[in-house]
Amino acid sequence: MEEKNNPLVVEMTDNEGNKVKVEIVSHFEDKGRTYVIANDLGNDTDSYILELVSGPDGDELVSVDSEEEFNRLCELVDKLANEEE
Repeated sequence: MEEKNNPLVVEMTDNEGNKVKVEIVSHFEDKGRTYVIANDLGNDTDSYILELVSGPDGDELVSVDSEEEFNRLCELVDKLANEEE
């Protein structure tokens, strides 16, 4: 997992339709896809794993809808974080 020197802050909509400002703090690759870890700036305990998808209109952050994939990514993030320590 790579840390960025100047994290990017973006506004997104959470699952309940609320606007949330998040800071992109790192990214990682898995199975040919790029994912980002974003921390909620309004809540110190909330973080998100989002897929970065490139399209004709630019890059877009997309939620991971599959519970199985999300759980697998959480385990991968934990493993990567433990390797860095």
